[in-house]
Amino acid sequence: MSIKGHRLHAFIRTGVSLLAAAGIIMAAGCGSSEASGTVVKVALTTSTDEPLWALVNENLKKSGENITVKTVAMKSAVLGNQALAAGDVDLNAQQHYAFLNSEIREKGYKFTVLADSYISPFNIYSDKITKVSQLKKGDKFLVPNDVTNYGRALIVMQEAGIIKLDPKDNDPANGVYPDEKSITSNPKNIQIVPTDRNMIMSSLTDAAAGIANSNAVVDYGKSVEKDAIFSIDPNPKLKINKPWINVIVARTADKNNAVYKKVIKAYRQSNVRTYMKKESKGAEIPTW
Repeated sequence: MSIKGHRLHAFIRTGVSLLAAAGIIMAAGCGSSEASGTVVKVALTTSTDEPLWALVNENLKKSGENITVKTVAMKSAVLGNQALAAGDVDLNAQQHYAFLNSEIREKGYKFTVLADSYISPFNIYSDKITKVSQLKKGDKFLVPNDVTNYGRALIVMQEAGIIKLDPKDNDPANGVYPDEKSITSNPKNIQIVPTDRNMIMSSLTDAAAGIANSNAVVDYGKSVEKDAIFSIDPNPKLKINKPWINVIVARTADKNNAVYKKVIKAYRQSNVRTYMKKESKGAEIPTW
């Protein structure tokens, strides 16, 4: 072979290597590429959602997709969003619109919702009374002590007729939710006591009533619907509920990712919906 022939052969080999490298980089943008297929890492903050994603993997396999979802446990939704922004995970399924929009507004994340998943009811419970009208002056009322759930609890209290809020502080769809300073009327001077959300149900013996997350209610052995003394219709189509619908989120740059779209399709299947309705005991209301 001539010198020119050797140079041409080397050039072709280099071009093939560059194309192969480009293919690896492109695959990395769709989740981790492994021998067994593409792995998509999804951040979760609750172990109760693990079975849902096991069903997603079953659906992917049944449809012949060489894609596997790997869940990544996070201690908080804040950390889950940090992981997504850093590229440590590909998607997260750990927050509702209100929290997501607050994070985007405060931190400038370039995130996009790929799909809704479910809504969790947020009801009022009591060991002492059977309806909110029985609240007496000065009664203690327990609410979750994290910012988002505290704001949502105040909105529920307003819907129940216990307090009134300044409308300008009540815009959860845009990540703006009320706090103690937003209360414009509290005719019974109800003492609103921020409490660890996992302790509210067990602390109702020391308070007149309280608002608890649905998963905490189920874990305590109570019925989300039957044991509530006040509830907002959890229909996801109602305007008041839309900010509290949980979502599956990707980086905006990946919003059209074909692999992620297949994962979403596998999630929004009838077996996942049925599992939510039967096994969550009312804590998860599917939105599709």
